[in-house]
Amino acid sequence: MRWVVLAVIIGAVLLGVPLSQAATVSGTMMIGGARTGGAVVYLEGTQHPVSRPEGAHAIMDQKDLAFVPRVLPVVRGTVIEFTNSDSVLHNVFTPSAVAGKFNLGTYSEGETRSITLDKPGEVLILCNIHMEMAAHILVLNDPYFAVVAQDGSYQIPAVPSGTYVLRVWREGLLPYTQTLQVPASGTLTVELQVER
Repeated sequence: MRWVVLAVIIGAVLLGVPLSQAATVSGTMMIGGARTGGAVVYLEGTQHPVSRPEGAHAIMDQKDLAFVPRVLPVVRGTVIEFTNSDSVLHNVFTPSAVAGKFNLGTYSEGETRSITLDKPGEVLILCNIHMEMAAHILVLNDPYFAVVAQDGSYQIPAVPSGTYVLRVWREGLLPYTQTLQVPASGTLTVELQVER
């Protein structure tokens, strides 16, 4: 989670927006009346031109026959490194057209394969050796996002002031959008009630 906060702060610096002129968007999310984690809350529609940081990296591990993390939001242009921490062979592929339906082949413990994702959208990640393994990468245009914690809380720091569309993504969840006016400083609290 720490790398997500760092990426957002770096994004604000690259935009030329002083952190003193940025706000934090935070709150809790309820799905069907219960606090639930694993969703991605993100903001779209910034009026500021976004510079894509060169060499941005994120890691999705394969450990204990699972992808870790199961949900990974990134800014487009990020290099995703897929590591194998298991003592068995793994594969990484996607049927998602937005990612070019890539297949990184089969590789063993300690090896890493990588790919750059430069088109926004949802990318389903699978292993053709272990059919129960699945994960999602959400490729976003703007660096303002957070993964909702298990207690339903989320926090998006260093958001420049302006009008945004807040969106929520979660596997199997109905689309959710809300327009926000983010102030120049302080914290904007947004409580989300999302239907299944």
